[in-house]
Amino acid sequence: MKKIAFICGGNSVEREISCLTSLKVVKELKQKGVDCLLIYLDEKMNFHLVKELTPKFVEENKLIKGDFYKKKNISIFKTFKKKYVFDYVCILGHGKNIEEGNLKSYFDIQKIPCLCESIYNGVILQDKHKFKMALNYLNIPSLPHKIIYKYQIERNDKIKQIINKFSFPLIVKPSSLGSSIGINVVETKEKLKESLVQTSYYDDAILVETYIKNKIEINVAILGYENEIYISSLEEVNDSKNILSFYDKYDYSSTNKKRIINPNVDEKIKVKILDTAKKVFDNLHLCGLIRFDFIIDLDQEKVYLNEANLIPGSLAYYLFENQFDIPSLVEKYIELLMKKYQQQELLLNKFDEGFMTKIDLSKLKK
Repeated sequence: MKKIAFICGGNSVEREISCLTSLKVVKELKQKGVDCLLIYLDEKMNFHLVKELTPKFVEENKLIKGDFYKKKNISIFKTFKKKYVFDYVCILGHGKNIEEGNLKSYFDIQKIPCLCESIYNGVILQDKHKFKMALNYLNIPSLPHKIIYKYQIERNDKIKQIINKFSFPLIVKPSSLGSSIGINVVETKEKLKESLVQTSYYDDAILVETYIKNKIEINVAILGYENEIYISSLEEVNDSKNILSFYDKYDYSSTNKKRIINPNVDEKIKVKILDTAKKVFDNLHLCGLIRFDFIIDLDQEKVYLNEANLIPGSLAYYLFENQFDIPSLVEKYIELLMKKYQQQELLLNKFDEGFMTKIDLSKLKK
């Protein structure tokens, strides 16, 4: 395996989860003898080498400040004491400002090979409203919703549109966040504006959705690229009456009874879930490891694709335990992202027809 510098943290409310994801990945690889680096990006966008792989490495300042640069086609992370040569960076960050491609752009500009999905797909999957627009184009059902922006909250006509469109309770959540952050169930129209204001602290685009009372939530992940596809086990999020807490979302232990691997799901529903996930993966030409989260309306017997996670917590390793151990899962993940990166590097980036030498500036239209 090539030497990878894994990146976690960043200017995101989900940075702590990305640190846990990266710690899990790097520890497992090192135990197998794989040489890799863990780099932490703080809220001020400064990079640090993680000295000790402990959950409190930020709190206990187990960090050495450094930076990335390229010299003679060699990628380097340099601290004040040492230089670390590596082959690729791999972003394992979560949330806004990271997952949609902002951080990837930094490495692209520096010509440092970065293993991450394309910025185009990152934006679509990170922004729930844009993702729903893509689903609508593919004729894939998603929960009825309305988008409202921060500047519109004080407009009574916008509030009335929501009240007229939905019955209560309903869901209010940031359009570009995950990990259950900023999500509220609004029981009455009197509480709607207050909830919109609270959510606007996290995002200036707010999604209002239908709340399904009698439901189950099923997740499935796909690891792959083009003709090589691995489909995970299904997972039921076993707390249909409530929204999972931040802690519940990232407790992958066997004692967490709110997560059931390989649940007893009706075969028609299972087929619908798998076909839908594969359809999105194929049509968006996705690469890497994507977790798809579904909501099943038991009263209407409808399957809705709720969202897709470009870099799921801990790379959803617990859903692939019957196919890969963690190091093998990460190695396959890296292999697939490398394949896409190498394909992109072969594309032409210039079109030379001698235009600049032939044009007469005096004849250009003003």
